Amino acid sequence: MNAEISLPDFDQLADIYWRLGGMQSPSKLHGYVVGLLTVGEEIDPAQWLEQAAIFIDAIEPPNEEDAKTLLALYGATIKQLKSSEMELRLLLPDDAVEITQRVDSIGQWCQGFMAGFAQGGKVVQEQKGQQQYSKEVSEALGDMVAISQISLSDEDEDAQQREQNIFEVAEYLRIAAMTIYLECHQQQAADAGVVVQSPAAVSLGSTSKLFTNKTKTLH
Repeated sequence: MNAEISLPDFDQLADIYWRLGGMQSPSKLHGYVVGLLTVGEEIDPAQWLEQAAIFIDAIEPPNEEDAKTLLALYGATIKQLKSSEMELRLLLPDDAVEITQRVDSIGQWCQGFMAGFAQGGKVVQEQKGQQQYSKEVSEALGDMVAISQISLSDEDEDAQQREQNIFEVAEYLRIAAMTIYLECHQQQAADAGVVVQSPAAVSLGSTSKLFTNKTKTLH
C-alpha cells in the first residue's frame, strides 16, 4: 500500500489567506483546484500560482514560503486524484473547530469546485468542443451546487449526529469529485486500473436535518 498523500495543513493555508488579504476559507481554494483538475489537464506551476493568487483575491503576490505551500497543495491534489487507492481528501478545518465554520467550509469547497470546473471546462471546450456528461455526473454536479448553499439547521440534534452528518456529506463530495474526474479522464483511469463507486451509492443519511438550503432541498 502506498504512503498516504497528505495535503498542506489547513491552518497553513489560512495564514496565507490572512497575509494576502483573502477573505474566504482555504477550503474554497482546494475545491477550486479539484474542480480545475477533474475536468481539465494539469497546468504549469507558474500558471497555478497566478490562478491561485487571483482566486484568493490577493492584494500582493505570494512570497517564497507561500508559493511552496500553494504548490504543495496543487501537487498533492494531483497525486490524490491519480491514485489507484482513491486518496482524494477534502481540505476542511480540524474537527475541533466550531461546527458552523466547518459547515461553511464545506459549502465554500463546493463553490470553489464549481468555479474550477467551469474554468477548466472552458479550456476543454475551446480545445475539443462542447462536452457531454453522463446523467450520473450531471446529478453529482447538481448536488454540489445545492450543497454549496448549505447552512446549519435550527433543529436540535446531538453533537454525535451532527458529526456523522458532516462526515457523510464530505464523503459524498469526495466520491462525487472522483467520479467526475474519472469520467473526464477515462483513458487515464483505465490505464491506472482505478474503479470508483457511484456517488449515488454513498448514503447521505439524515443530512437534511443538519443542513438547511437557501435555494433547494437536498435529497
